[in-house]
Amino acid sequence: MWRLVLTLAAYMIGALVLSACGSDGSIPEATVPAPTSDGNPRTFEMGLSSLPSQLTEESYEDAFERAGRAGDVVLIQRTPPWSEMISGDLSGDTIAATQREVELAEEEGLAIFFAIDPTEEIEGTSQLAGLPENLRGAGFDNAQVRDAFVSYAQYVAENYRPKYLALGVEINSYQQQHPEDFERFVIVYHEAYEAVKAFSPDTLIFPTFQFEELQGLLPVGDPRPPQWHLISRFEPRLDMVAVSSFPSLAFADPQLIPPSYYAQIPSHTDHPIAISALGYASEPGPEGSVSGATEEKQAQFLQRTLDTASQLQFSMVIWFVGQDPTFESDGGFEEFRRTGLVRENGAEKLAWSIWQSVAVRALTPIVEPTPIP
Repeated sequence: MWRLVLTLAAYMIGALVLSACGSDGSIPEATVPAPTSDGNPRTFEMGLSSLPSQLTEESYEDAFERAGRAGDVVLIQRTPPWSEMISGDLSGDTIAATQREVELAEEEGLAIFFAIDPTEEIEGTSQLAGLPENLRGAGFDNAQVRDAFVSYAQYVAENYRPKYLALGVEINSYQQQHPEDFERFVIVYHEAYEAVKAFSPDTLIFPTFQFEELQGLLPVGDPRPPQWHLISRFEPRLDMVAVSSFPSLAFADPQLIPPSYYAQIPSHTDHPIAISALGYASEPGPEGSVSGATEEKQAQFLQRTLDTASQLQFSMVIWFVGQDPTFESDGGFEEFRRTGLVRENGAEKLAWSIWQSVAVRALTPIVEPTPIP
């Protein structure tokens, strides 16, 4: 169900940035102090996703503004527009959305982290998302699908000029159900990597992995073998190791998360490490899920994770939900509705002050592009 939550932007945002429906009310702005050199410099960039609180253009712009006021990067996550890439005929909506998002990032002084998310999970079944009717059920054995994925990676590189580009989101989840098609995807990944590097050698390229599943913690009650070996499938064309992590999927109370939870990642890679999407709720979810969540514990979890990122010199940390969403959705979305750093009405949570206190520190990044092999 978490895959559905993470791909909400892929289905709704493209049209959202073109709408002019406005907001239902005034949303108070969260505050952030001026940048300072006080405190230890941070090695990692910080960012929020472009997921808005409301399905309005104004709210979408607010998401970029909030990211700009307390961070360096904005995450834009999108499913490929398969039909447009196959036909080579881009829609006006795609072009306009691209232009608007690039403008918003530039206005807020944000680097773009673009995540191409070709898969979705519905009712426990993974599949390629948003395929046209004549390709429903197809996989990466289909030449049109493969070519469209590579073409979209090139389009994103040329038009968004992203600093970071994820080719595949939580791709280990897809491997669990479609191991053969995962191997085909790996081949396409390497092809897309080279195609992007030929145009934009400084873009940092990688897939993202679902961290709880990577460890074998999911599904709860039915543990699976760890999947750390999948990282090597993307060598040598791998600029970072990036994981998305929503520990509430495995731990009902953030205090149950082991102290060394993220410290284990460096033992599996020599690459720079990023937390590409992070979240924990500030209050319990429906039917007792995340039963131990409180605003105080969310703040403690965030502080501990940022401390770990600093100690281990991670390269990037993205908190996925900036402001609690107000819109409705199916598929277990309620469990994630309170993972924002800011409440629905714009009031700041305790975690927001933790986030901004680190965001204002001087940044001394250590990430460099990987040479083309």
